[in-house]
Amino acid sequence: MLTPPSEPIARRFPDDDLPEGAVVDGETLASSRGESFDVVVVGSGAAGAVAAHVLASAGLHVGIVEEGPWIKTRNVKSDVYSTFARAMRQAGMQVLQGRAFMPMLQGRCVGGSTLVNSAIAWRAPEDVIEDWGGRFGLGDAISPRALDPHYAALEADLSVREVAPEVMGENNRLFVEQAQKLGFEAAPMRRYDRGCTGSGMCVTACPTAAKQGMSVTYVPWALRLGRARIFTSCRVEHVEIRGARAAAVVARSATGHRVMLHARHAVVIAASTVQSPNILRRSGVRSAALGQHFQAHPGLAMGALFERPINMAFGATQGAESIHFRKTERFKLETISLPPDLAAARIPGVGAELAERLSQLGHVAVWAAQVRAEAEGTVREGWGGVDRVRYTMTENDMRAARKACALIARMMFEAGAREVWPGILGVPSVLRSVDEVKLVAEAPLEPRSYSFIATHLFGAARMGRDPGASVVDPDFRVHGVDGLYVVDSSVFPTNLGVNPQHTIMAMSRLASSRLAEQIRRRHAA
Repeated sequence: MLTPPSEPIARRFPDDDLPEGAVVDGETLASSRGESFDVVVVGSGAAGAVAAHVLASAGLHVGIVEEGPWIKTRNVKSDVYSTFARAMRQAGMQVLQGRAFMPMLQGRCVGGSTLVNSAIAWRAPEDVIEDWGGRFGLGDAISPRALDPHYAALEADLSVREVAPEVMGENNRLFVEQAQKLGFEAAPMRRYDRGCTGSGMCVTACPTAAKQGMSVTYVPWALRLGRARIFTSCRVEHVEIRGARAAAVVARSATGHRVMLHARHAVVIAASTVQSPNILRRSGVRSAALGQHFQAHPGLAMGALFERPINMAFGATQGAESIHFRKTERFKLETISLPPDLAAARIPGVGAELAERLSQLGHVAVWAAQVRAEAEGTVREGWGGVDRVRYTMTENDMRAARKACALIARMMFEAGAREVWPGILGVPSVLRSVDEVKLVAEAPLEPRSYSFIATHLFGAARMGRDPGASVVDPDFRVHGVDGLYVVDSSVFPTNLGVNPQHTIMAMSRLASSRLAEQIRRRHAA
């Protein structure tokens, strides 16, 4: 008798098989909800997920509130539209307003932007932390010595490693090779990576859960401790403050029902540089510094057509970088492999000319620059509660951006590019010789002439000792309100010049560890 073939065993992912009752889905919630926790955490991205896990690990009962849905690994889609429509704030159409409109990408889902970013791990440069200590009075409270153990713990938990040679991909390999030929340092990136297969899908969410984003690590880890619950698709309206103390978080589910989460000890805000200041404002926090000092790393990319195959569809989405010019010229160079539906936006031409270039997409490379901009902007609420950010790059910022563009164009030609596509108004859309790079070096210093995008956001609830010039103190507590903390990059006094996720998580881990210890001592007393 033949034995029938067994059914294939479906692969299980870290965001599967969560404890019963650990997730309250605001898209299906049928009535109002009220619960009490030791600590309520607003946001489940890089800052919120880490805080929730630290606090739950300390034995505290934690409620997590997330405005967006939980996009599980098994439901990941490969096309940009499907992911952005579900995972990104305003489907990726949010903009900074100023001299130019600049797209501002923010995740709005469990895991926040860690679902769709490239998982790059950079410790904050020591000169930046020293600047915070000197100019903003943070001293030993926020120092390399204070942060180092938290960086180390994160690196162990999330398997931080250099991009492996077998998934480097030609776009990344060629960048490193050319930088070294020109005499400046470049290297493979260090990322949160547990077995990358080189799918090139970081921007549409990792299909294998190898990228160690928060929705497959700290959020499910916190829930599995049995002391945390997450409320997804629930938008926080305000924090209820009673007698100068944070007492509860009031949210509204996607189905329109009120969700009231009482906090016995503290409320931790980790909703991002843009949303956190506006939540504080809606909660009655009044500070001259609230919403001020917004900063960013405006980024721009340049495409090129090569004779050799590049095949951006394979390899680490962002696998190589150089910080050689971070301090001297205030920019960082890096690679980015774009899926076809995004890469097409970088390709010039119309009609048959465009079609011909699209047919050669496998020979296209895209390299980029992030500017450590000096400009500061503001964060406010607009009509209907929409977040409004005003921001205009300075002339110095534009000079840095222009210099970075010229360097990228030169690198591409010297690496063998047949065409370089600068994407700068006032410069030919197609360059065919290294001699034409001078046109990029002389390009207008007008922000509207460039295709910037903002993904690294800082400030607007700045940390400092002076309540008149800052929003939170060096222990992350909002000045004048007990039990209310902010732990995301809105508290950063300045931008970093490197990718911020690692420092966002280290700062949050530092803050939540201190909070857990304070609560423990209070109980012991």
